[in-house]
Amino acid sequence: MSFTLTAQKIIVALLPVLLLAGLAPEAAHGVDRPTAAELDNRIGAAARKLEVMVERYNDAREDLHATRMQTKHLGGQLGPMTRDLARRQKLMGGLVSRTYQRTRSGPTIALFAADEPHMFVDKLLVLHQLATEEQRAATELREARTRVFKTRKMLNALADQQRRQQLRLRVGQATVEGEIAALKQMRAIAYAGGSRFGPDENIPMPEFIPGRAGRAVAFAFGQLGKPYRWGAAGPNSYDCSGLTLAAWDAAGVGLPHNAARQYRAVTHVSRSDLRPGDLVFFYGPISHVGVYIGSDKMIHSPEYGENVRVSSIDTQPIHGFGRPT
Repeated sequence: MSFTLTAQKIIVALLPVLLLAGLAPEAAHGVDRPTAAELDNRIGAAARKLEVMVERYNDAREDLHATRMQTKHLGGQLGPMTRDLARRQKLMGGLVSRTYQRTRSGPTIALFAADEPHMFVDKLLVLHQLATEEQRAATELREARTRVFKTRKMLNALADQQRRQQLRLRVGQATVEGEIAALKQMRAIAYAGGSRFGPDENIPMPEFIPGRAGRAVAFAFGQLGKPYRWGAAGPNSYDCSGLTLAAWDAAGVGLPHNAARQYRAVTHVSRSDLRPGDLVFFYGPISHVGVYIGSDKMIHSPEYGENVRVSSIDTQPIHGFGRPT
């Protein structure tokens, strides 16, 4: 195992200890432990930091997916391009051979060796046609070679880009897992397996929401109580953008798995124009999102250690609102 990987694992393993040490410096100096409110604030800050990292990870994963799709598309084009190049090379070889056969003694001699004036004209036309075909074939051959060269160059660049993105994902995963280990221990101290937000609100689903928005809201209600898991988009667990993605996917609308990308993909609306099914985005830069269900409430997957739940949209700083279409 390389020194870098070993050091990375040691850092990840020590993160919980270091962060927990930051929780209770008072113990080392004989001072009282932090109050429940102080501990809750620290856990909230740690959960917020984790959510930012998770959304960065999701963003990197979206980039990698796009790169892979582009690579697949170009790779599919390269085969036909290469076959077309081989065909044009063969065609060019045939034209050169025909021209040589027609003008074995040279074009000028071939013309003046004609016995009759009309034969001279015929041979002139044939030579002109051969020259035109050869010139066109040469141009098309150059263009085909250029297409193949550019496609291969792009594929090589995409392969390098994909390797960098995969490295970014691995580093992001190690960082997220280290933060989760610390947060897990902090939550165990503070809540003993309970929720940071108290009991769930028991809110019935609205009686009728028309169209796709109704299907998205119905799906979101069906996920209540399922646990948060970073990078997940169902069916048994979700992170915040994974839940909104899955809800609108159930309604037939595709969204990326990243809150900021979702904001860029939807039609922006004002708070006064909010309807059930719209998405509510939080913080700047955007790092959280939920499904609006009416009455200033949303369904969201709040943070690590919590379950999908109903919350007020005013519990976090709102960035904006959007309507998938």
